[in-house]
Amino acid sequence: MTFALVALGDAPFDLDFTLASTATYGTEARKDINGTQLLWSGDVTFNGAVKYTGSGNDRDPILQALGGVVPTATITGYQQEDVNMDGTVKYTGAANDRDPILQNIGGVVPTATRVEQLP
Repeated sequence: MTFALVALGDAPFDLDFTLASTATYGTEARKDINGTQLLWSGDVTFNGAVKYTGSGNDRDPILQALGGVVPTATITGYQQEDVNMDGTVKYTGAANDRDPILQNIGGVVPTATRVEQLP
C-alpha cells in the first residue's frame, strides 16, 4: 500500500514496490534484501499478523497441512502454508516453511509478532 493516494487514469503506469524510493504506508511495511524491497512472508492464517507461538500462530498450520503427525512429511503444490514459496510445504529440515516465520518476527524472541501495515 502506498503512503499517499495514487490517482488512476486511462494511461498505464508503473508502481514498483521493490524500490526503496516507493513510499509505503506504516513502518517496516517491506523487508530489504540486498537493496530490493520485499513483502513480509509468514501470515499463514491470514489474520494480519505473523506469529510463531501462541494462539493463532502461523507455525502450527504448516504441520497441520502435513497431517499433523509426521513433521518430516512434505506436500507439493500451491499452498498457503508454503511460506518460502518453493512449491513444497515442509516443517523441518533445510528450506522449511517454519524458519522464515521466526526470522520475519526478528529471529530472537519467538513470542514477538509482526503486524500488517494496513490503514
